[in-house]
Amino acid sequence: MTGKRIDPRVVKTRANLRRALVGLMQHESLDTISVQKITTAAHITRGTFYLHYKDKQDFIQAALSDFVDDFFANVIVKNPETATRECSLSRLFSYVERNVDTYAVLFGPALDARYLELLFSRLRAELIEYGELVAAPADTLPVDLQADFVASALIGVLDRWLAAGMPYSPRAMARSVSQMLTGDTPADLPVATFFASPQPSEPPLLAR
Repeated sequence: MTGKRIDPRVVKTRANLRRALVGLMQHESLDTISVQKITTAAHITRGTFYLHYKDKQDFIQAALSDFVDDFFANVIVKNPETATRECSLSRLFSYVERNVDTYAVLFGPALDARYLELLFSRLRAELIEYGELVAAPADTLPVDLQADFVASALIGVLDRWLAAGMPYSPRAMARSVSQMLTGDTPADLPVATFFASPQPSEPPLLAR
């Protein structure tokens, strides 16, 4: 069963409104941005706005959800061998670089981490779904704990990369993050040795 096709005019209107919001937030706080300012910047009428959204808060929440959907639509690929959904790090960093003006706002302080929370929640869900498909029965680390760790690390690195003005290329970022996530020896991530290894006498992690 396929989803209901959305009228292209609706898609265009909503995209224009999202772009208008991002443009305004580059210069103003969210509190000072009114529906009138948004519709003026998007070149649509207030009546058209209220055909799609109840109020400003409804629009902002929907816009942030749409940004999350756009993000995953551009970075998720299907592995041809396993048919699993996987995240392409090269696509991820390239996509953010191409849309840096948008992501500087989404990751910035004006939204009080609202976008980051939605992004984390979606990424965590994707990781858990993937982990449940590929985890071997003998694996001892809970999949949800792995998802929390990886999602937090990736979003944190992405946040700092943007805040620093993207000093490394998307290709270098993808390669480095991939190495950190998949490396299995201390030489791959020496900074991780900062954390003391559990002692043999420490019990394994069990769910409460």
